[in-house]
Amino acid sequence: MDSRLLLITQSGSVDALYSLIQKNPCILQNADVLPIMHTPLHEASSMGMIDMAMELMVLKPSFAKKLNSDGFSPLHLAIENRQTELALELVKFDPSLVRIHGRGDLLTEFLLLCPDSIRDVNVNGETALHITVINDRYEELKVLRGWLQLMRNNHASSTENHVLNKRDRQGNTALHLAAYKNNHQSVKQLLKCMSLNRNILNKSGMTALDVLRANGQSIETEKIVQKAGGKIAASLSQVEKKSVFLRKQVTFKEYCSTRMARFRSGVSDGTRNALLVITALIITATYQTAAQPQEKKELHDLTISDLKQIILEIVLLWGFNTAAFFLAIALTFILLPVGRVYTWWFIAIAGPLMCSYTLSVYMKYSCPVIFKFAYLMVFSGFVIYLLVFYMRWKRTTQKKVPNPKTELLSGGLNTKV
Repeated sequence: MDSRLLLITQSGSVDALYSLIQKNPCILQNADVLPIMHTPLHEASSMGMIDMAMELMVLKPSFAKKLNSDGFSPLHLAIENRQTELALELVKFDPSLVRIHGRGDLLTEFLLLCPDSIRDVNVNGETALHITVINDRYEELKVLRGWLQLMRNNHASSTENHVLNKRDRQGNTALHLAAYKNNHQSVKQLLKCMSLNRNILNKSGMTALDVLRANGQSIETEKIVQKAGGKIAASLSQVEKKSVFLRKQVTFKEYCSTRMARFRSGVSDGTRNALLVITALIITATYQTAAQPQEKKELHDLTISDLKQIILEIVLLWGFNTAAFFLAIALTFILLPVGRVYTWWFIAIAGPLMCSYTLSVYMKYSCPVIFKFAYLMVFSGFVIYLLVFYMRWKRTTQKKVPNPKTELLSGGLNTKV
């Protein structure tokens, strides 16, 4: 490399670069004559000169894909020297740079340095997963699959789901592209991911299985897709258009879920944490009350006074205690973060707890009639609340026909039509 060009690159002055080009228009071309050499872009990348690197990328794009004598590309040097911002800019300019073979595993190092980049897309809407499938980079595909499945940060699950099911501008997922290329190995690797949706439709209305059949691809690949849950588009239920869905009357189930979602979104994190602490204390206190042992008395040994006391105790104490216990359980469920995993874990824990509470109360007395009466009161209260909620939904779905006279008057017309 010309010594003057090296000094200007190290200084990071773009103006000085153009001054040098005016004096010697072929200076960049001379730095690109050899198949392997240390270019100005290598130098700018290793030093973190972002403006200089971007200008060189525009003036001489071939620099980006050239290896130096150590087998490193400019992107590789940026990663080696922890120049994260510059590395991201290089990949945004040309996403194919991550596929350059150099010394070591560039893709792995890039993911370690910039883990969030796995969600990035190019102008065609393609992620790194799309690009590896398009270019038959089987080893890189295995790296990406392993990375997605082993991520443990806060957004790991959503990132895995997003990348695996991301559609490009043609609506194709990585699985669609693997099916178009009849790449049996790539299809098999993608199907190992549990978060992969096997039946996404592209803009042509085709699933991955449709693509395989339309192109007359191998029966073996079709079989593994079908075994993994892949279907043809004709067998899938037709998805309603959003406009059609929104015009429909809101069902009671949708009303309940919407109200719950609005309540959750309206509760701040601090309030939610405080309420969860309160519900946990209520559940603990009410359960301990039910679990305390109590001496039983036979029904024939009870006096009228004892019976009155037991009735009051069961109806009032256990009725209110039970109501508080189940309401605390219900509020805890409402305050849970949205997600099936949280819901099923809560059900798995709360279900046995509620059964244990009920049996603890039942075993305290030898008079099941009174016990049933107490629980009937609690259940009746729940039914009444549900009925009130139902009536509120009913009121919101009633069609209100405007009074023509009132409508005209409100519009400023005082004359009847």
